Amino acid sequence: MTHASHTALVTGANSGLGFEAAAQLAEDGWGEVILACRSEEKAEAARARLVERTGKDPFRSLVIDTAEVDAAEEAVREVAARGQRIDFLLLNAGATATEATFTSAGVELTYASTLMGHHALTLGLLRRGLLAPGARIVYSGSESARDNMPGFAMHDLAALAAAHHGGDRAATIERLFRLELPEQTPFKNMNEYATAKLVGAWWVAALAEKLPAGITVHCVSPGANLSTAFARNAPAAMRLLMLPLMKLLGGAMGMNGPIADGARRYLDAFARPDDDSGHFYATAHPKKLVGPVGRQAESFPHFADAEGHAAAFAALERLTGVSFEAAVDAPEAATV
Repeated sequence: MTHASHTALVTGANSGLGFEAAAQLAEDGWGEVILACRSEEKAEAARARLVERTGKDPFRSLVIDTAEVDAAEEAVREVAARGQRIDFLLLNAGATATEATFTSAGVELTYASTLMGHHALTLGLLRRGLLAPGARIVYSGSESARDNMPGFAMHDLAALAAAHHGGDRAATIERLFRLELPEQTPFKNMNEYATAKLVGAWWVAALAEKLPAGITVHCVSPGANLSTAFARNAPAAMRLLMLPLMKLLGGAMGMNGPIADGARRYLDAFARPDDDSGHFYATAHPKKLVGPVGRQAESFPHFADAEGHAAAFAALERLTGVSFEAAVDAPEAATV
């Protein structure tokens, strides 16, 4: 397939997996690759490095802070003003910190940057008719959401909902995002990260049921890529002991792989057929972090939790103020 007429938008494109994905898109011949970064300076610096690496310049900058809904909505307006329609939307950006950090809306940074801006961006593009009829959406997942990785422990959202909200998981997720649940003390960023990625996988499954025919969405884990910047915010024991060991022996043990392979997992999702949508793809072997990919719901049934799917989407609609019904019931005309 030729991609010369296709446009991709990659959030978090200035470093790590986002940068690598942008490079591979250019190398694959994509006509336009939008580098969606927190600042114009970051995007333009990435552009210069990408041009040097690839010898091509299909790149355009776009400013977006995925932790802030207003910034995501402004990015949508900018895409519309440029007359661009997106064929491949890669929701890769995310951040975490060693201590609890909150956005202007009072949401903890891990949850906000991973999910809230991406929800607003996706529905905003849909509302304005800026997703191409055969668009592919990929949300960056994580092997940690399988809840079997050392150093990560997800919150039990069903149990928390039963204990505190009469079983209402959407309300539980809202409080989770604001760190208002008593079980979240003390803050552990790796636990919040894994839980955010589970909520993201649920959000993807719910979105797939709502999207127009021909547009697909997947949650895709890049596997373990320890050369990314993720490790700098890991707890000291993990950063100083576990991660160096995994870097040394991880390839042979199926616990660490090249960043290029992780980014390629994202891009491979573009070729999945129209009737394949809403799934979480990660390493097929349930105890490895790199290698061939496969759907996860059979080995890890919590990804097929329909109640969780609905709760994640409802919580994000309420937290962002951006609803799917508004996006499809009152669409704005595209300018392309």
